[in-house]
Amino acid sequence: MRIMASVIILLALSPSFKEAYFQDSGLKPKSYKNWFARGIEVTLGRVTAQDLLDSPNNGEWLLYHGDYGANRFSPLNQIRPSNIYKLVPKWIYQIGKGGFVLRSSPVVYKGTMYITGSDEVHALDAATGTWLWVWRARDENTSNINRGVAISGDRLFFSTGDCRLVALDRISGNVIWSRQFAKPSDSYFSTTAPVVVGDKVILGVSNKNSGSRGFVTALSVVNGNELWRFWTIPEGVKFRGAPTWMVGSYDPFSDVLYWPVGVLEEGLGNSSGLNNIYDNSIVALNPNNGKVIWKTKLADSMPFDWDANEPLVLTDVVMDGINKKVILLAHRNGLFYLIDRVSGKIIFSKSFIKKLNWSSKDTCPARWGATNWMSPSFSPATNLFYVMVLEGCTNEPNTLHIKAIEPTSGDVVWDYPLRGSNLAAPGILSTGGGIVFSGEGSGHMVILNAKNGEKIWDFNTGKTIFASPVTYLSQEQQFLSVVAGSDVVTFGLYR
Repeated sequence: MRIMASVIILLALSPSFKEAYFQDSGLKPKSYKNWFARGIEVTLGRVTAQDLLDSPNNGEWLLYHGDYGANRFSPLNQIRPSNIYKLVPKWIYQIGKGGFVLRSSPVVYKGTMYITGSDEVHALDAATGTWLWVWRARDENTSNINRGVAISGDRLFFSTGDCRLVALDRISGNVIWSRQFAKPSDSYFSTTAPVVVGDKVILGVSNKNSGSRGFVTALSVVNGNELWRFWTIPEGVKFRGAPTWMVGSYDPFSDVLYWPVGVLEEGLGNSSGLNNIYDNSIVALNPNNGKVIWKTKLADSMPFDWDANEPLVLTDVVMDGINKKVILLAHRNGLFYLIDRVSGKIIFSKSFIKKLNWSSKDTCPARWGATNWMSPSFSPATNLFYVMVLEGCTNEPNTLHIKAIEPTSGDVVWDYPLRGSNLAAPGILSTGGGIVFSGEGSGHMVILNAKNGEKIWDFNTGKTIFASPVTYLSQEQQFLSVVAGSDVVTFGLYR
């Protein structure tokens, strides 16, 4: 009776529920279940706002970045330098038909992992890798990029490549509702993982820097109805681009949402001095209505697509005896920015690459940028900011490095050069065990000593790595997981 009442209430709250669910979307309404996994119990219950605030301190991994502040740090410390020799592969699971280099980062709740492929979501037993259900948007196989799901209540929120936000029941994988939030015919597509703030699912959009205006939108977790939309470019001006495809960050204590914005379409000129155009900026938004609190323009006249679509790491630092709430940003242009997140003022910027030259034909960094969307990590245990860096200039060989930056000075404390190709983009995880976990262009996963950058462990996945790793507890054991190629590879201590 209680379940039926809940369904009636949900339908009553959403007059357009039927339209949203059945709206000529072509989506599969139900998932495929693994009946051979019926003996694996999925923990019931609802993910609360407090659960999201406590992640990952609660041993879960409930947000794309682990926490709202994009620190990608976990206090878990079972795995540490003193016992790293016991770290072994625990399980490997192939997502979909394989063959793709995926960028998905898992979400883990109460022993169940939710991982995305190309327009599909998989639920796995987090301890064994056994699949529980798989939801595919459509029958045809696609190669769309996706970074992951958001979780709240009894639902998962997933954005298809053609800009449809889908709410799935996290136990069954069946569709609850879906909502088109942008038109592919207007050159929009989606690669992002949404973020849930209160009763809102918030996400940005991709637009190839041309043909359309970027935006951030908030949809209702109940029925997908749009609650607000922030445009990065006003209607009726010549400018286009300024996409918002990176996952934003949120400060729950000040109730402020921070979002990075990309560059304009090439050839349209410079928007410097125009207050209502937000290209290559960070914007602070009110999550309740999408209104701008402040914006900070990071650089003008960049020679390439060097924009601010990198994770915005929120933390506190002490400078001159004063505690400051700041944003840490390693920018594609080669500068590390320390930004006051209350006012938006840039405290300082400093190069984190060996050569910085934006003006000559041998531009440094190279066209790809000194870093990109791959996740950095900030460890409060070491007070170091770990960044994936591409060293080198245009027209010369480039090499990948992991660098540790001291935030209040911008100094590089240590530099670990990676093996293999620079055509990789793995993210970084740090933990309370004093380790840094990431990938190399060679396909190896490596663990470094968080204090000095010394390599203490590696494992060859044999796959190109474009994803960001996570860590979590399952059956009281700490696991490390990452998507390598199209496989989820998970490690734990030998027992």
